[in-house]
Amino acid sequence: MVETSPHLDGAYAAFGKLVEGLEVVDKIAHVNTDYSDRPMEEQKMAKVTVDTFGVDYPEPETC
Repeated sequence: MVETSPHLDGAYAAFGKLVEGLEVVDKIAHVNTDYSDRPMEEQKMAKVTVDTFGVDYPEPETC
């Protein structure tokens, strides 16, 4: 979330931490959207890095 959203309190789990690239988050948060608040142009993350702090996890199931 990039803004306060009290209507979501207790309804969703939050996890993760942004360590760099805040300017990219702000850019995505301010794209033009349609009546459903869906971006007019598709938004995709080109790269994501996850630090598991040394814990090995199994591959996720895919559909």
